[in-house]
Amino acid sequence: MRSTNVIVIGAGVVGVCCALWLQKNGHKVILIDRGDPGAGTSSGNACTIADYACIPINNPKLIRQLPSLLFAGQSPLSLDPLYVISHLGWVIRFLRNCSRSRVAHIIESLGTLLQHTAAGLDPLVQETNSTQLFNDQGCLYVYQTKKAHEAAYPYNLTRLDHGVQFDWLQSGGIKDLEPGLNLNFYSGMLFREARQVINPQILVTRFFDYFVANGGEFIRSSVKGLDASGQAAILQNGDSVAADKVIVAAGAFSKQIENTGTAHLPLDTERGYHVQFEGKQTLLQRPVGWSEAGLYATPTNEGLRLAGTVEIAGLEKPANQRNLDYLTQKANEMFNLEETPQQTWLGYRPTLPDALPVIGQSVQSPHIFYAFGHQHIGLTLAGITGKLVSELVTGQAPSVDISPFSPKRFN
Repeated sequence: MRSTNVIVIGAGVVGVCCALWLQKNGHKVILIDRGDPGAGTSSGNACTIADYACIPINNPKLIRQLPSLLFAGQSPLSLDPLYVISHLGWVIRFLRNCSRSRVAHIIESLGTLLQHTAAGLDPLVQETNSTQLFNDQGCLYVYQTKKAHEAAYPYNLTRLDHGVQFDWLQSGGIKDLEPGLNLNFYSGMLFREARQVINPQILVTRFFDYFVANGGEFIRSSVKGLDASGQAAILQNGDSVAADKVIVAAGAFSKQIENTGTAHLPLDTERGYHVQFEGKQTLLQRPVGWSEAGLYATPTNEGLRLAGTVEIAGLEKPANQRNLDYLTQKANEMFNLEETPQQTWLGYRPTLPDALPVIGQSVQSPHIFYAFGHQHIGLTLAGITGKLVSELVTGQAPSVDISPFSPKRFN
């Protein structure tokens, strides 16, 4: 049986950041994943470091909006009815977290954590010499109608309470910044300090290569579960890897790892999609989030990516062509692109019904720690999550209050 100080299960952006921070703090780390590091859900996101994203999808008005979202001809939300019926408990918990008091708690918790985004990410970017993988032109968020602007206005003011700085823009200001947009938007916000990764797959690979170059070890395998002690990972071929501590950072698949204590957690997935048009990245200078459409248009180093939508359908169902067609249609509306995307993608955002991640020690064992459930902002929160996990494993006081993210909140 092989052994190490710490095992990290999951080599997405969160798991790799956990491995790097643990390594920085002097731990010998083995990273385990069945696929290439960063090649899963981490690779296909909207590429934004969205430290302004403290407003959750949960909303007091969402229940009233659901019929129009579900039955509109074009909508960023879709559901598999049979899957929803079989997971009604999760849906009910999600809707309970749409009350004003719960949403206020979510905003406060996410807002506080997001203020530490740079403290978790920047040291890794600097150590791995990855600054050239970032675009520092800010991020633009736009509203097509006055109604949407006014509905979001109180929540946008809340961002100011959490240190988020932005400039209000009217239609002309939006067009000045992004003349490639084909639509006229009513208003927008420019988050000047926000950053964009030009290619999240390349970033995770850069982090991973640095981890390995500095003594980290990678095992390509599925993890069936942990042994009874919670200190040895059982691999798919039956081999075992022992460790003092185990970090579960397998995203939406974290519940499938046996004997980790994750089975009781209400973890599910928001399936997200992207379409990408090669060579069209010059149409934008920065990411543009279109509020009503539920998507981001982002210039990557490979093309123009439109990423977004939410589908509740679990991990097994094939990709939904309706969602891909929706994003393609919105690309045509935004940029007058009368063509078929050269790349399409489906990913699995790990989501808890209160839109908060799980960061902390398992209630099952003092040897097991969790780092998953970051829903739409895993790329943004990966660095600070890794830092917090490393602090917990090392016995330091967390640099951020992690009580809102404790797995105990679901007991």
